[in-house]
Amino acid sequence: MKSDVNDWALGNAGKILSKETLNHPGIISKVSRLDVYGNTPEAYLRAYEALGIDIINRVPAENAPAPAEFAEKRYHPDKPYSFTSLGVYDTAFRERFEVSSPEDVYSLDIDSLRYDDLIVPVPHPCSRDDIKFREKLLGGTGMYYPMLYTTLFMWAVETLGWENFMVAAITEPQRFTRHFFEPCAEKSRRIVDEIAEASENPFIFLHDDLADANGPVFPLAWYEDCIFPFYKKIFEPAKRRGKKIIFVADGNMTVFLPRLVELGVDGIMCENPATPLESVMEHFGGSGGYIIGGIDTARLTMSSPDDISLMVQQVYNTTRDCSGFAVSSCGGLHGNIPMENLDAYFDARVRIGATPANWRNYFD
Repeated sequence: MKSDVNDWALGNAGKILSKETLNHPGIISKVSRLDVYGNTPEAYLRAYEALGIDIINRVPAENAPAPAEFAEKRYHPDKPYSFTSLGVYDTAFRERFEVSSPEDVYSLDIDSLRYDDLIVPVPHPCSRDDIKFREKLLGGTGMYYPMLYTTLFMWAVETLGWENFMVAAITEPQRFTRHFFEPCAEKSRRIVDEIAEASENPFIFLHDDLADANGPVFPLAWYEDCIFPFYKKIFEPAKRRGKKIIFVADGNMTVFLPRLVELGVDGIMCENPATPLESVMEHFGGSGGYIIGGIDTARLTMSSPDDISLMVQQVYNTTRDCSGFAVSSCGGLHGNIPMENLDAYFDARVRIGATPANWRNYFD
């Protein structure tokens, strides 16, 4: 619930908190006792309550579209994105970017790039009005968190594409930083300011995929020259208002963890298991640190119910002395997860105190 998140921020949580990206139509309909497509907003609210999910990003305001065939690929009518089925809501892929070559980066009008034009893996905008709207819809069921997906590194990935970005940024790093990262850092600072001013949440969630599954994709010195000098500027509006920074990332972030602590990051939410939980605990598991994650979504999807129960218990054993830990499946709960595995997952969460014992019949 919302009050539990506020207590958690103060180090006074009375239970293990939970964050989940709910996108599995079966589990939502099962626990809410509603058709998730016929009454999406209410079905989500009831599912969050029944499953004990406290930290929430997806707060639908209208019914989800009817499900498409799982393998069907569809295109946005106006924007350069395609969609494929992933659950209640589709996943989006960018098909075309703002430039067609690395040199084109330097003729691109960076000021014209708008965050709201991106269709990224974030359900809602970061505008003040939308934040207030989602908070009102959610009420006390949980704590809504808007998330800036393109803190800095991801501005380049999402607008230029990986190849153009990497060639331009490694060939002329100073020129690229001046032309691209400097103005994008200011865009992000303004968005963080708007989130921090509008949001009731004591945390600000900022996403940047600095690494792939093997680690950094650029030399470490490049990050020190081109990325990290801007982070304190981007974080400043949140810090000024007393907000805590939760850094969100895919990939193996191990080498970056101590640097993020130095830069003022208060906690981390890993979106896949590439960063060992033990490494995250080393840097964020102490007093005043926050960790959201622990559950390997691939293992949740492809292993047996018994193995899932074991995984949850192992995560609990590793984090049981960390008051700032919140359990979460790193990649989200999507439509391809077998229902028997989700049953095992939430039963295991009951045993560690993260889900109500009567979650199956919560609304009976």
